[in-house]
Amino acid sequence: KLLECMNSGIQNPDSSMGCYACRPDDYETLKPFFKAALQKYHKVDLSKTKHVTNWDITKLEGVPEDQKLDVAKLGVKENLSMRVRTGRNLKKFPLPGAMTKEDRVQMEKDLQKVFDKLIADEKFGGKYVSITPGHPSFIDKKEYDSLVKDHIMFKDMSADKYLLDAGIARDWPFGRGCYISADRGFVIWVGEEDHLRIMAMAKGTLLNVVFDRLKAAIDYIESLIDGGCAKSEEFGVVTSCPTNIGTGMRASVHIKLPNLTKGGSDKNAKKILKPLGLSVRGLGGEHTPIGVDGTVDISPSARFCISEAEILLALYNGIKECLVAEEKAKPTPEDIVKSIEELKPKWPDNITLQCFDRKYYDSLSDENKAKLLECMNSGIQNPDSSMGCYACRPDDYETLKPFFKAALQKYHKVDLSKTKHVTNWDITKLEGVPEDQKLDVAKLGVKENLSMRVRTGRNLKKFPLPGAMTKEDRVQMEKDLQKVFDKLIADEKFGGKYVSITPGHPSFIDKKEYDSLVKDHIMFKDMSADKYLLDAGIARDWPFGRGCYISADRGFVIWVGEEDHLRIMAMAKGTLLNVVFDRLKAAIDYIESLIDGGCAKSEEFGVVTSCPTNIGTGMRASVHIKLPNLTKGGSDKNAKKILKPLGLSVRGLGGEHTPIGVDGTVDISPSARFCISEAEILLALYNGIKECLVAEEKAKPTPEDIVKSIEELKPKWPDNITLQCFDRKYYDSLSDENK
Repeated sequence: KLLECMNSGIQNPDSSMGCYACRPDDYETLKPFFKAALQKYHKVDLSKTKHVTNWDITKLEGVPEDQKLDVAKLGVKENLSMRVRTGRNLKKFPLPGAMTKEDRVQMEKDLQKVFDKLIADEKFGGKYVSITPGHPSFIDKKEYDSLVKDHIMFKDMSADKYLLDAGIARDWPFGRGCYISADRGFVIWVGEEDHLRIMAMAKGTLLNVVFDRLKAAIDYIESLIDGGCAKSEEFGVVTSCPTNIGTGMRASVHIKLPNLTKGGSDKNAKKILKPLGLSVRGLGGEHTPIGVDGTVDISPSARFCISEAEILLALYNGIKECLVAEEKAKPTPEDIVKSIEELKPKWPDNITLQCFDRKYYDSLSDENKAKLLECMNSGIQNPDSSMGCYACRPDDYETLKPFFKAALQKYHKVDLSKTKHVTNWDITKLEGVPEDQKLDVAKLGVKENLSMRVRTGRNLKKFPLPGAMTKEDRVQMEKDLQKVFDKLIADEKFGGKYVSITPGHPSFIDKKEYDSLVKDHIMFKDMSADKYLLDAGIARDWPFGRGCYISADRGFVIWVGEEDHLRIMAMAKGTLLNVVFDRLKAAIDYIESLIDGGCAKSEEFGVVTSCPTNIGTGMRASVHIKLPNLTKGGSDKNAKKILKPLGLSVRGLGGEHTPIGVDGTVDISPSARFCISEAEILLALYNGIKECLVAEEKAKPTPEDIVKSIEELKPKWPDNITLQCFDRKYYDSLSDENK
């Protein structure tokens, strides 16, 4: 028995603990060994102390008078992901390390009556899912992977050598499953490291919520289990691993600590928080990455010779200590300026860094210094940025004009002492427009309908730009815009609906519908993993204040709360570019007339956008077009090389850094947005398509090119019958038609 309990540590000498109890009474039967291991790991002297169970926080010192452990009182400004979990093992079965496959399957069957009771109880509801082949509630790999991704189900243990050598991961996936409550806030894992891992989860600031729910659920569940759960008078709750014995509890929150995790590592956070008795992990558990915004998982390290109530209070006090440490780690303005000056020579392509002028900065008031550094933050934190700065208020381009003017000139390659942005939507005033004013690419030789899209951005004057918005701003702006969408929905030219991903919004849609809209390129992607936009402040508070208006024909869409307050798009399949352009223009005029306070515009710079790359028109006009010769080999590299000098951007079908179509379809658009009018952008797209078709024809291989390719490939591919049967003499004997 002892050697069986020790096996994982023997086979894996790099283990920390290394031993696992295999039967509920192992801690008694093998007490001298386990007592020594417990004292060594938990740093306790069991001759002087004893584990005591207590869930009642009212008996503890340091608890607020109202007994509410609300971290909002400590200065936490947003809801945290809170989770409390504990383990339980059934007395009537061996622990997972000594179970047979039959034990695992039987235990899962026996527990079904517990889950049936929970499912029938309106406080829980939900369902039980199993990965045991043949189980009535069996789920396939796709659903299992989805639950793992959502941190609802536990990962496949069959590749974990430590748990395999402990006997715990044997017989995978038999006897494994998961109960999930209707609100997904209460979960029970079956057949992981302990028979049961019981978890309560919630988003909020009041820690008592998850703690109280867990306690009530455990009392209920234990009352339903035949034979009860394994507990030791001396050691508390019996768990497989001695690291968890006592309470079996881990209470944690996900909290943003950007200053303590600067550089994307939790190393400094661990160094500072470990002496405070706090463990720091990535968002997926031990040895997983932290969030791109500096979010980490923190929890009190202690499990043994500490009560359940004390763990919760330790988490509350730990969050307090975290906030103090995070504030201390916050760089001063002078620290940031020094960082800019160090980065500037190393990153010559970062426009934000290159446009920083120390003399100009020193001339600013403290308020405007702070504004400038805020606008520059993304480029400082991400020195590989191209532009790197984002306006945070509608008037930033005026207030911080010397900085933004330099950035605009550098990026857009314009001299603003000689030119000025002019707005014009009227193509009839332009040279080079066909007589009938119809920009129909069918006339250029395009033989099939193209996917055409024109979009622009708008920002409301009365709110900060997305980079400086609070969660309240975002939610309020979405509410204020509802009357605009109501008007569009009531208009037969538009119709459709508004959908929101703001929790609690009347038009809220679930993840499944959101993912479907993203896949269809109707809704924008989750920005919360975009480090550039997080550091700009734009992606903060996800998903609050985010939504999308969709017209009845899905040809007109407005994104709310992305990089700009509004991203307005007209889309169609066809060859006449005027269709999407004219629809967008008419819609913008109508929408702007409905917005209280109007949209932010600059006399000098045009339409105000968060990112200086979009300022002026805020417009991108694009088509999806097949260029198989320019994209030979499945890459858009050659297309970019040829089309960039023509003023055209080439992208994949899902946007920048996404794959092109397998048939060589790419997204092309004029690159210019600033010091060019809206009408000129549309004409540039028309002329760009013309240039594309010429370049595509030039890139078309001649028959002789193809023959040379065959002769090069033939010796390399002896099993390719087509190549091996090609005979040059026979080919040369053919007419041009038959060749």
